[in-house]
Amino acid sequence: MRKSIQHPQSEADRLKALNRYQILGTPAEASFDQLAELTARIFDLPICLISFVDKDEVFFKANIGLGSKSKVYSKETLCNEVIKNDEVTVIEDVFKLPEFVNNPNNVRFYAGAPLISDNGYRIGALCVMGYEPMEFDEKKQEILKGLTKVVMDQAGMMLQTNHLMIENEHIVADNAGLIDYQQQIAKANRDLEGLQDHFEILFQQAPIAIGIISEDDHIFEQANQALLEILGKDSTIIGESLSTVIPDLEEQDFLKLIEKVKGTGMLQKGAELRLLIWNDNQLKSLYVNVTMQLSKSIEDGSNNIIFILADITEQVIAKQLNQEANIVLMSAIEAGEMGYTVVEFATGKMTSNDQFKRNYGYQVDDEFDYSDLFEAILPKYRQQIKKSVKDAIDRKGVYQAEYEVKWKDGSVHWISAFGKPRYDIYGRASHIIGLNKIIEKA
Repeated sequence: MRKSIQHPQSEADRLKALNRYQILGTPAEASFDQLAELTARIFDLPICLISFVDKDEVFFKANIGLGSKSKVYSKETLCNEVIKNDEVTVIEDVFKLPEFVNNPNNVRFYAGAPLISDNGYRIGALCVMGYEPMEFDEKKQEILKGLTKVVMDQAGMMLQTNHLMIENEHIVADNAGLIDYQQQIAKANRDLEGLQDHFEILFQQAPIAIGIISEDDHIFEQANQALLEILGKDSTIIGESLSTVIPDLEEQDFLKLIEKVKGTGMLQKGAELRLLIWNDNQLKSLYVNVTMQLSKSIEDGSNNIIFILADITEQVIAKQLNQEANIVLMSAIEAGEMGYTVVEFATGKMTSNDQFKRNYGYQVDDEFDYSDLFEAILPKYRQQIKKSVKDAIDRKGVYQAEYEVKWKDGSVHWISAFGKPRYDIYGRASHIIGLNKIIEKA
């Protein structure tokens, strides 16, 4: 959890600031839902909440990905932690908090930024959540804080609209207030334009590539800077057809994903899609992860398709090279009559090649696990080998040993073995990768 200086606030004054917005218990609104959806997409996370923290309950003004709840008791949510600080609260693994390890939604990651009223009180939180532990760097935290300003601008707009409706009733009764009413309407319009400017800034500065095309003819309506950089284009792409950027579009999986979104109306995802694009008058091949969904145009209500791209070309090529290298390595291991295995410490589950089994006197089709391995080792070596493995884990080094094994037929053989532990994201040894070979001892 990110630590920051706490700024104590009077709870009575905080609640007074919250109630001034007249937002508790109000029905869902498209503007807040769209803000939550955009936030979830920006960080590629399944859950986003816009919440306001009352005395004993937390009210969800927008709830994306966490069921149909509109409120929970304040002790059941991390929003109470968020409103204690001005900075973003990040919990990379919620399961490390005893009180939330059994949370009913199995949330593992949480990041929340406080919603701060115009007079400086922390009245709620904009938070994103996921089902796997993850890091959330300072750049992402700044973007999340920026989004809270858009949320509060919208809350302020809603409050101002309520005030205008009340004032309108008085104006109907008294035409003398008409001029003042028109002035306030003009101010509301200016504030709305400011809110749209916030959206545009966030859209353009988002660290992930985002594009919006029309549903029917696939014309680019918007494309942020990150997308333009991936495509090797500039802002002149706006107004052009997707097919001018992606040749042979009808042959590519990207179009199939578009058609699936149009056919189902539901969010669709594509992993490691191969994308052929025009870049500097040359055809260039990319691999991308894609998230795609229908979206309504704010201006005319027409259907658009919004998509988010992550360029993973380098990772896919590296994986392909790694797979090819593994094939070469395994061929070399087999040619050298070496045994190869991977053991999972937590379960004792072991996968190995055929030669590894043979080295312990087992046939290829025999069941063979970690306990069988130790049973084959002569007893006088077992404690020494366990200690060598533990030492390798502790120093993050290589385990190496020579020992005798007894085969099922009663014959005894010398084995030379070595292995390298692997570690999880918390630095705990999770597996060991090992090689061994039958040797002759004088």
